[in-house]
Amino acid sequence: MPVVDVVPLHETTRTRYLNYAMSVITSRALPDVRDGLKPVHRRILYAMLVNLRLTPDSRYRKSATVVGEVMGKYHPHGDSAIYDSMVRMAQSFSLRVPLVDGQGNFGSLDGDSAAAMRYTEAKLSAAAIPLLEEIRKDTVPFRPNFDGSLHEPVVLPARYPHLLINGSAGIAVGMATNIPPHNPREIIEATIKLIDAPQTTIEELVGSVVKGPDFPTGGALLNTEDDLRAIYTAGEGTLLTRGTYEMEGKTQLIITSIPYGVNKSTLVEQMGDHIAQNKVPQLVDVRDESAEDVRIVLELKRGAEPDAAMAYLLKHTDLQTRFHVNMTCLVPTEREDITAPQKCGLLDVLRYFIDFRLEVVTRRLQFDLNKLETRIHILRGFEIIFDGLDEAIRIIRSSSDKADAAQRLMHRFSLDEVQADAILETKLYRISQLEIESIRGELAEKEAEAARIRALLESIPARMALIREELAETREALDGVRRTAIVGPENVLEAYSEDAYIIEEDVYAIVTRDGWVKRQRSFTDVGSIRVRDGDSVGWVVRGSTRASILFVTDQGRVYTTRFDALPATTGHGDPIQRQFDFSDGEKVVGVFSLDKRVHNVEGDTLLTMVVATSDGMMVRIPFELFVEPSTRSGRNLVKLGQGQWVVAAESAVGDEMVCLGTLRGMGLIFGMDQMPIVRGPAKGVIGIRLGPTDRLVGMALTTAMRQGLELETNKGKVDIIRPTRIEPAKRAGKGKAFIKRATFERMVPFVVEQTW
Repeated sequence: MPVVDVVPLHETTRTRYLNYAMSVITSRALPDVRDGLKPVHRRILYAMLVNLRLTPDSRYRKSATVVGEVMGKYHPHGDSAIYDSMVRMAQSFSLRVPLVDGQGNFGSLDGDSAAAMRYTEAKLSAAAIPLLEEIRKDTVPFRPNFDGSLHEPVVLPARYPHLLINGSAGIAVGMATNIPPHNPREIIEATIKLIDAPQTTIEELVGSVVKGPDFPTGGALLNTEDDLRAIYTAGEGTLLTRGTYEMEGKTQLIITSIPYGVNKSTLVEQMGDHIAQNKVPQLVDVRDESAEDVRIVLELKRGAEPDAAMAYLLKHTDLQTRFHVNMTCLVPTEREDITAPQKCGLLDVLRYFIDFRLEVVTRRLQFDLNKLETRIHILRGFEIIFDGLDEAIRIIRSSSDKADAAQRLMHRFSLDEVQADAILETKLYRISQLEIESIRGELAEKEAEAARIRALLESIPARMALIREELAETREALDGVRRTAIVGPENVLEAYSEDAYIIEEDVYAIVTRDGWVKRQRSFTDVGSIRVRDGDSVGWVVRGSTRASILFVTDQGRVYTTRFDALPATTGHGDPIQRQFDFSDGEKVVGVFSLDKRVHNVEGDTLLTMVVATSDGMMVRIPFELFVEPSTRSGRNLVKLGQGQWVVAAESAVGDEMVCLGTLRGMGLIFGMDQMPIVRGPAKGVIGIRLGPTDRLVGMALTTAMRQGLELETNKGKVDIIRPTRIEPAKRAGKGKAFIKRATFERMVPFVVEQTW
């Protein structure tokens, strides 16, 4: 039987997963710090120049031709991936310096897809040439393509720091990159400064040379200079970007740019939704009048505050977004064809580029020198043969063939094979006095150029000066106009409260016993209010749309929102769970309007909430603690014991009497002045002492002797615990037996109305 190698599954799984992960990291998702490109982009540019010769001065070719060339020879990963990558390189709103010159529909800022590749055409843009033009001079290493039939460059000999200028984004396995684009002139200036002064610090670059990212879509950057320095030092951080706008006339706000990466049509749709729902009362309409430039028109109500409208849109739409910087890229290792991922700061990226550029220039100069020396060698052969031209001609004539002539010339004039072949290949008419003078002139010129190159190769400072000069030339060729304004922090969002966006009007909030809620402007009577079958109105409270409304539940929590946030309808309304995150079985036991007109409170009178729990405990707490809207989870109101719940909650000013009733028929009345006021969640004080099998059934507050707590017994009878039947006593007593041979089952349901 054949011998079978047994490999543990966990080991081979680990090995293969790591191989896959490294393949994604190094061959697909992360850009190279040297040329700022991922493999697919590098292959597209290389194929367009070398294979198809699509230079800026050539004619356009079908995009399908480019995609087919790249897929068939370098990138066998599907035509759509290649075409999408090429499309992005042609979009002026995606790249700060587009590398592909596209003709046809290459997509739009509205998220429109590009036309099919059979319809569009493309060639290289002028900005792509500095990335490629030295490729034929042995400036970068090559490696076999996917099937070993051709070779492709490991990296392009980029003449400018492309990674920072156009940025990059990608998700690998266990890591990602998101590098913002920058202004070409600023980045090249920073590179030159670092060449001139290698010890330059990040503090000397950021702010004075590199102002910050420069997005192709413009916008404004709200980070401080210190924020930017921290981001460029660590290679990560968060940028706050915002669209720009201006007033046009008295009733139009014009958005002139949007944040990078935002879909314009989606943004306009967001704005339209908010306006349609009256969430921005300052605005009446929005329309997109964009052509080549962004122009989104917002129609203002006459006399409305434009900054208030913009503050709302900046907070609730993509007109203001965050860009999370992650400058992870591939950096060179000891092997020229192997890279490794690393998170780099601004100085790291620039230094890697300068080192790479020095290597490229050195290899280019060596290539040029080798070519010159080859030509000089041949020219010297011509010069030697000229001094004995007649003899050389006799030797050639007397030779039996070309090989014999070459051997005899080499022997007679001390030439090598290359020189002899060059002489024999030269037409006779060129060996004249005029041509020889031309050859001698070319020889002198070539020797001078070779001497210049040798001097450069012998001096690193001289090569760095050459790199500096070439960077300066490239800087002038690229678009250096800054598009993104650096404005620093602006507090426009904090300048306006939520009240500025609520249309003020008096409304009614209607809450049913089953927990359905709605808002209505008016109603004829409680009986005419629509509710679901089997449900009934529990609370009708009035207030301004800008006032707060509180919901107290049996779980001891209080939820706050504004009247304006409740659904406006004359139908059944919505379950209150849509507004808040209630736990299972949680029910509303109290609803309160915080509109001062409802409570008729004068001066500094403190309005409080009194809460009674099933174990006879009571809490008195000011409403003012709950005025601001809560989260969906609400706020804790009382600390409940195991198995206990809130029985009732009512509002009080301090002169009321508290009426309590228990399951076993006990009743107790005491003055509100006996209850302390707490300023936070508390277990409370004892309202009534309960027997082992007793519990509190209800609570009511009253200021009238003949009014009190109405309770229904298990026999269907209704009794009222009121001061005329029970003399007020001290809090925390056992109370007085109110009924015999029966129990109090529940408070008599009635509609609680709070109005003025």
